[in-house]
Amino acid sequence: MTTVSRKNLRRTYHPSKTFDDDLDAFAQLAKAENWSFSGVNAAAIEQDSIDQRNERAAHDAAEGEFDKLHETFGLAQQARHERFSAALNAARGAFRNDKAVIAQLDRFRRRASHPSKPATAKIKNG
Repeated sequence: MTTVSRKNLRRTYHPSKTFDDDLDAFAQLAKAENWSFSGVNAAAIEQDSIDQRNERAAHDAAEGEFDKLHETFGLAQQARHERFSAALNAARGAFRNDKAVIAQLDRFRRRASHPSKPATAKIKNG
């Protein structure tokens, strides 16, 4: 079993937004000028340009679908939470004098997202 440290993880490089256009323009220029370089496969660069356009279109379509699904989920979740909140408040109102039920409902109290720290005032000398 191997362990991977954070130092060994590399972030995926994302070139600039103009990369698609730059790659395509360079591939077309190299082809038109019939350039060839040692260690560079011009046909591979041209195919990279085609693949980039196709994969970008698929990526953008998938991202659009995700954004739509995310928005739909968020709206539905908001509606469910509003119904839950209304039902919970109704139960709290109906059983406000029943300590046993209120104790059971206490588990549904909103929790702090992070522990609050006491405010401290910093005084500068000078």
